[in-house]
Amino acid sequence: MNRRDATRALMGGLLMLGGARGQQSPAAVRIGELRQLPEVWADLEFRFANQPCLLVRVPPPKEASPRIFKAGEQVYLTAYSRLCTHQGCTVQLPDRQQNIECGCHGSRFRADGSLLAGPASQPLRAIRLELREGVVWAVGWLDS
Repeated sequence: MNRRDATRALMGGLLMLGGARGQQSPAAVRIGELRQLPEVWADLEFRFANQPCLLVRVPPPKEASPRIFKAGEQVYLTAYSRLCTHQGCTVQLPDRQQNIECGCHGSRFRADGSLLAGPASQPLRAIRLELREGVVWAVGWLDS
């Protein structure tokens, strides 16, 4: 590769990175009706921004968390991408102890997507939720 080709490749990569930062939020996705989550730890799988995701009804939090959405009287929800933040493998569904494990490299997460143990250094990517007339919607990423 000569200097001109290397410069083109570098500039193309930088332009792609700049464009990614300016991207709009993904389109809102209808996940399901609140009544489909009748008890704590009930969950619904869905896709958001072309990623496998999970919506989970969780117990009332001990302290406020941006990851937890209050959907009604004593109804708390969380949603996140199932792509491991270590190397992008799809993590398993929560087990009986409400823990999630990545089968690729062993990262472990709580059922709300928060990190328990690495090699991942970040929690699962959280999704912003809205409740519209009894229906739960994924409307964006919490970190954007």
